[in-house]
Amino acid sequence: MTHYTSNGSPSEGPTDFYSLLESEAAKLSAPAVTQQQRKRAPEVTDFQSLKRSVVEVQKPYQARTWTDFLIDFTTPFMILLMVAAPIFFILDVRYVYTELHDWNLRWFAFWFVLGVVALNRLIARDGKEESILYVIALLGVVIAYTTLTTQAYDVGAVAKGFQFTGWTALAFNTTVVMFIWWFTNRLTHECCVDDNPLAGDIGMLTSTAMKVRRAIRADRAPAPKKSKLPDGLMEIDAVDPLDWRKPERKAKLQLDAMTERLPKRHPGISIFYFSVPVMIAFALGQRVIQHGGLSMLLAGHFYIGCYTVAAMALLMLSSLAGLREYFRARRVHLPGGLGPFWVGLGFVMIAMVGFGATALPWPSLPPIAYVAEHEFDPWRRGSTFQLQSVVTPAVDVLEQNRFMERIGTAVLIILALFIAFAALRGVGTVAAHMARNRRYFPQFIVRFFNWVETLLDRVIRVPQLPRIQRRRRISRAVSRSAKVSNPMADTSRSTRSAIEGCYDALCALAYDYGVPRQPGQTPYEFIATFPKELNSIREEAYELTDLYVVSAYSTLQIDDRIRDRLRKFWMTFDKLRNRVIR
Repeated sequence: MTHYTSNGSPSEGPTDFYSLLESEAAKLSAPAVTQQQRKRAPEVTDFQSLKRSVVEVQKPYQARTWTDFLIDFTTPFMILLMVAAPIFFILDVRYVYTELHDWNLRWFAFWFVLGVVALNRLIARDGKEESILYVIALLGVVIAYTTLTTQAYDVGAVAKGFQFTGWTALAFNTTVVMFIWWFTNRLTHECCVDDNPLAGDIGMLTSTAMKVRRAIRADRAPAPKKSKLPDGLMEIDAVDPLDWRKPERKAKLQLDAMTERLPKRHPGISIFYFSVPVMIAFALGQRVIQHGGLSMLLAGHFYIGCYTVAAMALLMLSSLAGLREYFRARRVHLPGGLGPFWVGLGFVMIAMVGFGATALPWPSLPPIAYVAEHEFDPWRRGSTFQLQSVVTPAVDVLEQNRFMERIGTAVLIILALFIAFAALRGVGTVAAHMARNRRYFPQFIVRFFNWVETLLDRVIRVPQLPRIQRRRRISRAVSRSAKVSNPMADTSRSTRSAIEGCYDALCALAYDYGVPRQPGQTPYEFIATFPKELNSIREEAYELTDLYVVSAYSTLQIDDRIRDRLRKFWMTFDKLRNRVIR
């Protein structure tokens, strides 16, 4: 029952101490209030609901645009054109000497280059793990064709000038095929597969020049000797054994696979390397293909034009690919119209260069080379090819034969270097694999491959060529050493004064060489930083420094016989000064 006060408001009840205790005990003895649990919503596990609940992760790269489609389609086609053009030109040169197996070789060359380019594009799309079966299949087909063509059909070496037979011809043909595969693979990797995030920062020629400059100027410091003593043996301070902690093991360097490493060279630089021998082959082959008449000569011009257009187009496309990767690495959207504009403007410039070159006066053809005989293909009847009659003196024929021998020797040397390079790369790959998985192999195998790796590092290292030091010449008007006279010419000067004068002359000569003595530098600190240009006077400078320290900082009596050593210094100093001052 609720009590009310006189003004009509509800009363709070009794507020005495006894009533308050009684009301609190009544609350504690009251039954507990039970909470009714609410029914949970049924858990949803269907795919669409889970998809809506997951926050959409933003893709790291932008969507493919017309620029990507242009690069992915045009670049492999230009690589195919660039590699196939010199191959077919060389096959034309071979046709002048022999028709044996000509059309078969042309058919194989086209599909072989196409297969290598397509295989690299497949690796770029699916990865090397998914494409290894295609690599093995193509390698097996190429080896089988090369072996059957060389041995079963008795074609011999593809080069007519080399008298290879049997296994030597097979080795020569296999090396040529592997060289074409290797270079096509390298060109495709640099222009299509490898993504270099730093490619857009600097130009191709500039980056190559900087790399060569760094290689020339690199100071090869001797590697510090590794101490075989255990940790803690050479500690000078006292160490409490209870506070000793096991040294932390350093993390091992993880070597990535060769195909996953960031390329050190700029994309597209192989185009310049490849163009040097190709242009030499085009220039020398013009003398031979004239035997085929106007049609073969025009075909040679067509191959040269195709190669030039493809090389310039690849340079343009590799720069666009570098710009694309530059934008991607920084999460910046590449404008969609940039790619078509870049490619269109590039081909317009290539067309201008091509038409401008054809408008210039054409040089005269070189004299026709002397070819002794032409070999017909017994499996192709009705061939009407005839060599043009060339009146060549015996001396010119002999000189031409010697020149062909030199070319053949150069080709053999290049192929031998390629085989050696391939062998070194193969051994290096095995050594890198052993380094990554050294815990699975016995210790003697690991030590052996560590020794092999050290040996390869010394063999492959490019030796530093001696550089011609420019002779330093100093004008007499600005030279300090030119104003110094012989202190021993004045007989009135004491020995201490003569020593001081010779030391001042040494400091003046060092100033002329650009390494002056610093104000707070002691004589011994100065002689420790003596320039290598003054090596011819180093011994006399050390003796003079000792004399100067004794003369300037001690009270010892200096004998006059010391002047003989001063004369020795001055004679060497005067010769060196006369070589420098003009």
